[in-house]
Amino acid sequence: MKTTLMTFAVAAILSAACAAARAENICVDATKIYFGDREGVKPATIRASDCFAAIPEWQEIKRRELTQDDADYWILIAAANSRFRKAVEATAKASGNDLVTEQGSVTVPEGQAPPPDITKAVVDKIKAGAGDSK
Repeated sequence: MKTTLMTFAVAAILSAACAAARAENICVDATKIYFGDREGVKPATIRASDCFAAIPEWQEIKRRELTQDDADYWILIAAANSRFRKAVEATAKASGNDLVTEQGSVTVPEGQAPPPDITKAVVDKIKAGAGDSK
């Protein structure tokens, strides 16, 4: 029983941590996908921390030093996450990428170019108001 559980646990960890995309043999950490799914064939990467640094709601959370114990935190983080998702999706679609992950979570076969970093384009979308509810 213990061996069976261990086998399932190892299999689950391996499949979640690294899923191969069919077309290009791209390995993706499935826990760090921001847009698309792990079987995408045209990936791009971003640094989410840089993107969030440009989001007004996130800046407000930091400025006010809000924590998960504060009601305003949840309102602002929901808005920040929505703005982030919309900017990532809009940027990915505009650049023809079907998968966006955290930088460093995609590995490609030797000799293949790494996926482009579209962080700046996402930040530009955020600053331009992508995801505004206005």
